[in-house]
Amino acid sequence: MFLPTNPNNLPPFEWAYQHVGLISWPAICYALWKVTRYIDGVTATATKTINQIDTLATNHAPHMEESLKTQDGLLHSMDASLKEIARNTGRRRNTDFDGNRN
Repeated sequence: MFLPTNPNNLPPFEWAYQHVGLISWPAICYALWKVTRYIDGVTATATKTINQIDTLATNHAPHMEESLKTQDGLLHSMDASLKEIARNTGRRRNTDFDGNRN
């Protein structure tokens, strides 16, 4: 059986137990680093979302109200235009869809 160099003449399991830190500590540090980066990302995303919601709550309502007033004016204008078209459609329609006179 292949045994690692054992200068202290320890049994293999004792030797491995003493040297397991060479692999485990860097692995633990790497795992903690990755978890910390994940938590930082989640925190940044949550903070950004909260800021956007606050901005919408404070700044968006006045802009929305102004936009609705503009849309109301536009809808009134469209309503008047459509009524005018409906009034004039019967009088001007002297041809069919192919352009032939009735």
